[in-house]
Amino acid sequence: MHDQQKKYESAISELVAAAVRLGELGYVSSHGGNLSSRVDAETVLITPTKVAKRALTFDDIVIIGMDGTTRYAGNSRKPTGETPIHLNILRQRPDIKGLVHAHPPVLTGFSLIDEPLLSAPLLPEPIIELGPLLYVPYAEPLSAELAAAFDSVIRRSNAFIMRNHGVMICSPDGPWRALELLEMVEAMAQSLFVAKSLGTVTRIPDREVDKLSRTIQTRGLPMPGAPGVISKLSDAYPH
Repeated sequence: MHDQQKKYESAISELVAAAVRLGELGYVSSHGGNLSSRVDAETVLITPTKVAKRALTFDDIVIIGMDGTTRYAGNSRKPTGETPIHLNILRQRPDIKGLVHAHPPVLTGFSLIDEPLLSAPLLPEPIIELGPLLYVPYAEPLSAELAAAFDSVIRRSNAFIMRNHGVMICSPDGPWRALELLEMVEAMAQSLFVAKSLGTVTRIPDREVDKLSRTIQTRGLPMPGAPGVISKLSDAYPH
């Protein structure tokens, strides 16, 4: 084992487990999707390009600096082409330790319609854990424009729908927790799909949304978004 790998062994193992599980869940296909883990102020673990997530191994993980330079690449891998998105988010959100970008079928379906339904406060748990699913304008994959498209929303939530593309989930607790949160919002998207087929979708009233701050405090959780940005939960949601 290389010294760099040994230093971050536990974090690499977590990232691989999250990536493999992402593939098993069917939230990515072919070589799609990417994950990262911030392990210290200047170091990030990231998944490689052109490797199916369900087939990822410990030696496939690439270790990079916050400046994007490769510090160690097992199996001679190159980092995902969407590394600029991960680094842009991590630079603007020092509180975030894990990122998962994926294409789960139902959430991605909602990225294709011109109606921001998932940005509404629909279910308590996603409100508490993530905040609103905010929409990121479409831009060319792997581009600097796509990385910059997050700038206007990245501090206001931990969950993002990328128009005509997929979803990005951020977690202060690492990539495995980000994956669990992705499962939560994909389930919410499925529930919303059913609700729309049955009738009119109702959102939780603002006064009830704000009461969920008590649950956040009881659980010892941070408010969604960057620290200090959201003081009143209902203000985070588009009206």
